Amino acid sequence: MNTNLKTIALSNGNSSAEQENEISTLGEVVSSLNRAAHVLQSLKDVETNQLFKNFELQFPKDGIDFYRAKKLYEINLIKQALRATQGHQAKAAKLLRMRTSTLNSFIKRHRISY
Repeated sequence: MNTNLKTIALSNGNSSAEQENEISTLGEVVSSLNRAAHVLQSLKDVETNQLFKNFELQFPKDGIDFYRAKKLYEINLIKQALRATQGHQAKAAKLLRMRTSTLNSFIKRHRISY
């Protein structure tokens, strides 16, 4: 466990300066975790994009599930737009050239979290 986090976990009745320092440290931890989550999501997006490029280069002999592929592509596009707009649905809808209500419907239907 990080020394700063151990201090936070064990602290009782610290001064306001110490509390601010602890909050700052927690903010840095949260920020680091957010960056790591975005990197992992980006890797997943690269993997999904590669999947679609593979379809373009060589179509599978046994075919593909069109509706599943379409759903994955839609979800990937929506997640990318939401990340690009820091989760702002109206701005993401504008990027995708769709109505906000349509985007919201997709998010609910596919249970998309971002």
